[in-house]
Amino acid sequence: MTHTTYLYLAFIVQIIVISAVIPRLISNRFNSMVKDYPPAQYPKLYPMSLTDMQQNMKQFRTLNGVVLFVGLAILAHAYWTGQKELLAWDTQGTLTVYFLLQLVPFMLMGIKGMKYHQMMRQIDDSSRRTATLQPRKLTDYVSVSLLWLTAISALIMVLTIIYMHYHPFQGFAGLWNLLYIGGLNLFFFVMIFFQIRGKKTDPHQSIHDRSAQIRLISQVLVIGWLAANLFMTTNMWMSWANLHELKDVVQSVYFTFIILLMSQTSTFEPKDYSVYQTTAT
Repeated sequence: MTHTTYLYLAFIVQIIVISAVIPRLISNRFNSMVKDYPPAQYPKLYPMSLTDMQQNMKQFRTLNGVVLFVGLAILAHAYWTGQKELLAWDTQGTLTVYFLLQLVPFMLMGIKGMKYHQMMRQIDDSSRRTATLQPRKLTDYVSVSLLWLTAISALIMVLTIIYMHYHPFQGFAGLWNLLYIGGLNLFFFVMIFFQIRGKKTDPHQSIHDRSAQIRLISQVLVIGWLAANLFMTTNMWMSWANLHELKDVVQSVYFTFIILLMSQTSTFEPKDYSVYQTTAT
């Protein structure tokens, strides 16, 4: 198969997985929650009206539908015109802009999720607070071997930048890349730190579910951290080897993988729903 075929396959997978499959999984989880844990029996799970929550989910599906259509239109345009670059512009740039567009519905849903938890806190009339006495550490939630792999990936990336400094390719930004890479790794470190040490957003969440959620999100962030390091390193070596067409395919695959990974946090399923009843059972 040609590079164009690989690109089309990777891009259509990106379009369908991010803008159709994942939104459907999130929507199905919401529908299952409403069916299995209705407002009458679990009022604390619904700080806003069910109608408003259903409307938010409908908007989420609609926005993803629009983004899905845009992606398919871009792909159809590329196929029928036979142009080498997507939108006759720049394939890598088009993939990045479209990926950012795909993120918009999830970002808006995340903002509404923050409002949802704020409303939970506002209507929470419980004066009892519980907390674990044992300090939480990263190694309580993520294996040491995975942390070592992430550290090694960061080291390989630094060594790659140093090598490229003495054997540069066209467009290489020099040692300034170290600053960017340092910022990227710091971002993941801070995200993980606040996830482990921060307060829970759901005031009703049980200790067991909170621990399970921290473990899931921490592992997702560390794997995402590792994947980002590997992607940046691979991207540099492909640029050095002048494999620009292959970079487009890898970038699309990377975008799909990252959202699939992050979606695990959106479909997290609590085990203890009794905390959302008027009187816990």
